Amino acid sequence: MVDVVTRVKNRQGLDAQESARISHAASTFSSDIVCVANGRAVNGKDVMSVMALRARQDTPVRLLATGRDECVAVQVLSDVLCTSESGSTWNAPSYIQ
Repeated sequence: MVDVVTRVKNRQGLDAQESARISHAASTFSSDIVCVANGRAVNGKDVMSVMALRARQDTPVRLLATGRDECVAVQVLSDVLCTSESGSTWNAPSYIQ
C-alpha cells in the first residue's frame, strides 16, 4: 500500500470538473484507490464519491493505493490535485495509455 497526503490547489476545490479529472485519472489504474478528506474515505474511481469529499482549496487529501501500479497511481493523482486548474484539461501521461 502507498499512502500520500497532498493539498487541493484548484481555487474551486474539488468541484464537478476537478472531481471528474481525479476519477478519470484514477480509473486508468488497476490499483484500488481511496481518497480521504474531511473525515470521509471514498473510492477514487467514482466521480460522485470524490465530489462528496467537499474538499476546498488547500484541503489536505490523503491518497491510498493498493495494487501493482500503486506507486505511479498516487504520483499521478497527486500531480493532478496539485496542478490542475479549472478550465484546463488533464491528459493521461504516455506511460499510462
